[in-house]
Amino acid sequence: MFGKLLKRNKSTSSRKPDFKRGLAAFEAEDHAGAVADWLPLAERGDAEAQYRMGQLYARGLGVVRDFGDAAHWFRKAAEQGHTEAQFSLALCYANGEGAAQDTALPVRWYKTVAKTNPAAAEANLALLYPNGLGIGPDIVQAVHWYRLAAEGGHAEAQHHMGLLHAFGQGVPQDHAAAADWYRRSAEGGYAVAQHALASFYANGQGVERDLEQAMAWYGRAAAQGFANSQLALAIMHEQGSAGEADPARAAEFYRQAAEQGHPVAQVNLGLLYARGHGVPKDYRETLKWCRLSAEKGNVNAQFNLGLIHSNGLAGATDYIEAAVWYRKAAAQGNVGAQVNLGLMLAHGWGGRPDLLEGVDWLRKAAAQGHAGAMTNLGALYASHDSKAYNPIQAYVWYIMAAAAQSGPERDGLEAKAHEIGANLSSEDRRKAQVIMEDWKKHPKLVATV
Repeated sequence: MFGKLLKRNKSTSSRKPDFKRGLAAFEAEDHAGAVADWLPLAERGDAEAQYRMGQLYARGLGVVRDFGDAAHWFRKAAEQGHTEAQFSLALCYANGEGAAQDTALPVRWYKTVAKTNPAAAEANLALLYPNGLGIGPDIVQAVHWYRLAAEGGHAEAQHHMGLLHAFGQGVPQDHAAAADWYRRSAEGGYAVAQHALASFYANGQGVERDLEQAMAWYGRAAAQGFANSQLALAIMHEQGSAGEADPARAAEFYRQAAEQGHPVAQVNLGLLYARGHGVPKDYRETLKWCRLSAEKGNVNAQFNLGLIHSNGLAGATDYIEAAVWYRKAAAQGNVGAQVNLGLMLAHGWGGRPDLLEGVDWLRKAAAQGHAGAMTNLGALYASHDSKAYNPIQAYVWYIMAAAAQSGPERDGLEAKAHEIGANLSSEDRRKAQVIMEDWKKHPKLVATV
């Protein structure tokens, strides 16, 4: 498209195009020079040049970025059997690359002009974008081109064929077929497919469950630096999934993934330091790795940072810092953080009490069935010294906490509920029954009341 509109000066217009010269220009980041050599070759049917022009249009290098033209050149090369072009074209169809959006500048311009002069708008749009603004998603076309590339030995396309069969997209769901495609890709050295095949062996999907095979394929991907496989191996070694637990080996793989920034590996490595498993016990290391993970939004790490600061495990107790991390974890639904934050606020640990917010977090935890939250709510409402004193609510929460417990703990909670209930009127008991019935029907709604 835009390649055709490029003006060539007299010194280059008669120059014979040369692919290698274009490649040298591209590597020197002279993208206009690459276009000058590759575009004429592409127009003459050179598949590699067509593929390279597709890449230039997809990235907007030396030409104005345009996915319609990218797909156009990818298709030209793909139809000649170019496997990389086949894969790239499949990606275009799978993702709807460059599909026209109502907010896209050319579309908005076109709609504005079309109101006054539809014919001119169509003509100008065709002139500027002869191959379209992009292509919409088309799973049938995507499967067609993925398959051609995969059968041509393209490892990433083979992995994508595995994904399509695993999830039943564009083809019937078939885990055995997915495993076969993953294996072909994995044997070609593609780490993502090695991880996928390992997961199939670990879970017995499409193949017979075999943890030794799972570890072998995870190992091959991990050796290539694939963080998810490093994490999987660490977990298997920590749990002893395929033999005796080996916390030192687990720590080694956790560290490999953690140093690549994997948030789950970071918090898990931190917890090994907290327990002294496979590494020396060191809460400062726990703090370091949990903080790195928590800053990425990992809820487990955020909760553990709250524990570290509220219990002074890596220095002085710091309730204010603990509350910061408990709040982040609680907002993501972590029930332990909701309970701890609720208690801190209700009792004013480290600051001014905020009974309303504290009770609200405890109710949110109780809505998730946390017996400890229910017990603490009962205690808050039962205390004559608390501004939350409410014998009806205390009776309700002790009964519900008892129902969520067993053994001696249940007996103790039932005794407290009976003691409070003995001083309630029949009308108060009826109100309590209504509260409990509403809670059972809609706990998350009642939790905010």
